[in-house]
Amino acid sequence: MNKKIIKAMYQNIVAKDVCRPIMNGVHFEEGRCYASDGHVLVILNEGSKALDGKTLSIIGEEIEGRYPNVDSVFPRHEDSDTEFVLDVKQLKEACAYHARKQETTDKDAVVINGVGFNICTMLRLLTTIMLAGTKEVKFTSKDRSHAVVVENGKVLRCLIMPTLFVDENVDAEAELGEPVVLSYENFINDYVFNSWKKAPAKEELAWAI
Repeated sequence: MNKKIIKAMYQNIVAKDVCRPIMNGVHFEEGRCYASDGHVLVILNEGSKALDGKTLSIIGEEIEGRYPNVDSVFPRHEDSDTEFVLDVKQLKEACAYHARKQETTDKDAVVINGVGFNICTMLRLLTTIMLAGTKEVKFTSKDRSHAVVVENGKVLRCLIMPTLFVDENVDAEAELGEPVVLSYENFINDYVFNSWKKAPAKEELAWAI
């Protein structure tokens, strides 16, 4: 099994939910393993015969309980579905750049192909996907209210839940502390043109006037 991806699943994908401890581990089958926090799901198509049927914590302790049926949450493919391919490295680095900003909130979103995605959630997903060594990933979406399938060849099959947004709020200025909704074009342009700049040095005791 790819231990780097499994480690990333523990770090970025599993839930931290005391009410549903079964979601705090990775579930193993003979031919695959998977993890989810309810917002994002990652299935690695590598498993373990020895661990088949077990949900394990990061230290290897078995977590009692029945893991949810992950196959049932994937939407059915239909003719109306839209597929698009993105540069995973560029999008991941743009998400990381945005996350470092002082004014960033954990509810900020980027709109890609008409679907809103939480930037922090997207960063966690892409950080995991990049360990599979891919340059591009395929997104399959139905509309802005349905879960989006994210696939990396035959190694990973993932799911990310969309975040709802109001069209009028896209690229609109927001009050400090309020979440922003960015178009994909402006999101990437901000990263490309501004990420190389050094942040201005903070003046000590700037509050003292």
